[in-house]
Amino acid sequence: MWYLKVDTLLLMLAAAVLFAAASALLARFRPGKALTPWLLVLDLGLLLYVDWKLLAFYAAYTLVSYLLAWSIGKIRRGRKFCFVLFCLLDVAPLFYTRSAAFFPALPQWIVLVGFAYNMLKAVDAVFYVYYTGERIPLLAYANYLLFFPVLTAGPIFRYRDFLKAYQAPKILTASTAEASVKRLILGLFKKLVVAAFLLKALNRVLQMSSHFYVSGALAVLSYLILYVDLSGYSDIAIAVGTFMGIPVPENFKKPWQAASFTQFWRRWHVTLSDFIREHIFVVVNGKRLNKWISALIGLVTMLVMSLWHEFSLPALCTGLYMGGVLALENLTGLTTVDKRRTPKALYVFRCLVVFGLFAVNAMFFTMSGSQLLQAIRGFFRL
Repeated sequence: MWYLKVDTLLLMLAAAVLFAAASALLARFRPGKALTPWLLVLDLGLLLYVDWKLLAFYAAYTLVSYLLAWSIGKIRRGRKFCFVLFCLLDVAPLFYTRSAAFFPALPQWIVLVGFAYNMLKAVDAVFYVYYTGERIPLLAYANYLLFFPVLTAGPIFRYRDFLKAYQAPKILTASTAEASVKRLILGLFKKLVVAAFLLKALNRVLQMSSHFYVSGALAVLSYLILYVDLSGYSDIAIAVGTFMGIPVPENFKKPWQAASFTQFWRRWHVTLSDFIREHIFVVVNGKRLNKWISALIGLVTMLVMSLWHEFSLPALCTGLYMGGVLALENLTGLTTVDKRRTPKALYVFRCLVVFGLFAVNAMFFTMSGSQLLQAIRGFFRL
């Protein structure tokens, strides 16, 4: 991935360090002034360095999606219809490119890197204007959409959170710089060292005969691979964002300590699960959320999250699997667990159940179809 190519990574880190130094100097000699509007220069420069077609697409998409967010605040008649239409237009490029799996003859002339994340940010801007009525400045919106530390792999910023940091960026201190460097090293170590080691271990175990303990090992390795890969990217983004005075939200909060799937999705890829759940909740706001509606929301949320990653049959299956488990939790009232009031043995057991069920889900992302079927059959062989 270009985000972790040595030349691109060094360029990104150099830009972050220079921006942090310039911001510190400006704060010392021109208090009250901020360099955040100039972030756009770095964003566009990085896109140009990677691919001029990528720059062209994002420049056009930024302008078009801004016009949609701006227009929804001006429309008075047919607002609900336009709201839905504008959200669909924001995601149209993603549907077009993902349709290649079903219609390979379609010309793929759009260069999309990290678009799935930026699409959600564009949709959030439409939500923001529609429900608050506030205007979004073009420069702030462009910086929000193209903020390069989170351009390709999240975490996902919501506009209201980005705007607060954008308007009042934090000055880098010695302590935050030290913490950021440590976080950056941790992220690179996870992604480049630990993930590579786990992938080799996974491939080695795949060569073994199918038995329940082999399938169990494959599930655990799949879980760990997903975790170090996704959390490694998040660590890098958080470190770079902190250097630039714009704190990036946490994306992983010790998911292995979750004793239910409701709690798990508040700890795993937090910004994505919160984003989708909250935006679905906004649509049904005002309706009575009984356990059946809550279960349906859980099922739909998991389906959207899975299909957001990929339009495919395995993605549909994993969405139904995770959504079904989440819906069952809502129907049975097992969504929350109070750690202080729950016996330790029971709490640990529930954490292990959540870990195991999600580990099986993780296998969909680390194996081919034939390997996955073989691993699933292995669970039933002693």
